[in-house]
Amino acid sequence: MTFILQNIREPHWHPNAWELDVVISGEAQISIVDPDTNKLHTYIAKPGQVVFIPMAWWHWILPKSEKLHMHLFFNNDLFESAEGSNMLRLTPPEVFQLAYGVDANKIASALNPIKESVVIGPPIPLTHQPLNRNTGFVPDNTNIKKTSGTPNLFFDSKNSIFHQRDPENVLYEITSTQIPAMVGGAFADLYLTKGHIREPHWHPNAWELDVIVSGEAQISLIDPDTNKLHTYMVKPGQVVFIPMAWWHWIIPKSEKLHLHLFFNNDQRETAEGSDTLRLTPPEVFQLAYGVDATKIADVLTPIKESVVIGPPHPITRQTYTPNTSRVKPEEAPKQNQKKEEIAININGKNFKL
Repeated sequence: MTFILQNIREPHWHPNAWELDVVISGEAQISIVDPDTNKLHTYIAKPGQVVFIPMAWWHWILPKSEKLHMHLFFNNDLFESAEGSNMLRLTPPEVFQLAYGVDANKIASALNPIKESVVIGPPIPLTHQPLNRNTGFVPDNTNIKKTSGTPNLFFDSKNSIFHQRDPENVLYEITSTQIPAMVGGAFADLYLTKGHIREPHWHPNAWELDVIVSGEAQISLIDPDTNKLHTYMVKPGQVVFIPMAWWHWIIPKSEKLHLHLFFNNDQRETAEGSDTLRLTPPEVFQLAYGVDATKIADVLTPIKESVVIGPPHPITRQTYTPNTSRVKPEEAPKQNQKKEEIAININGKNFKL
């Protein structure tokens, strides 16, 4: 890979491969967000130095010299790339609003310059062509653990809270930490109420199987191969499979929603969209996509921490008005008031949140 000072390898991740970056000539600034610690790490690499990027970790590359030449190695002969430009442009603005309490109109306006996959930014002038190819797939990234003695085979999920927004919006989990003998798989028990959302995220080291126990869910995911948004309306007994490291989110369509989530890794990782957005410097978005750094910084201000279940409290909503800058502020509905609904158009059909 070769590029010049004014360019950037846009923020992205590889769902099915790790990456080893080797600098041949010039100087590179390589930045990575660790999904476990939610910390941004930045490395200045010179010729002969390398940076290792684990599978499905959010990262980007900036040249720090006039010209930069690098070799990138992957452990998959048909590696996939999930580009940040596609994640941002294909996620409906109202999803960001529901998840993070940001203004849907403002984020739609701020992201308006992103019209297609960028890969090497900024996007003007366009010099790349879309890639058309078949892709490989790594089935798992399982941690192997050993146990001794009689294994513990029982655990109450209610004793292991991964995240709780309030008593009715909570995510419980059971991993090999709770049941050491359960090597190669994990379980999560998710409860949501209407007006909330399991925020956009991905799992760097596991696929996910969502099973509806009660209520109705709208589960959306972005295919990193085709760059298409897929949305499924799911009822009790129905399932949705989410491949490893695919960007996805869950919205309840009923007053209450209960799901069981299964993962093929006993220590599954989660990369939250809230961390991806708040830990990426605004100037990186500007350089990569041609958006206004000041605007993007302003619109993402409400995101102060990992969200997991959105919106953040206290809930302050804006009425989303597509194709206009008019925004009507509204306070969170009182108990005896009718809750505000948000309409989404998917494949020509209107759905209400």
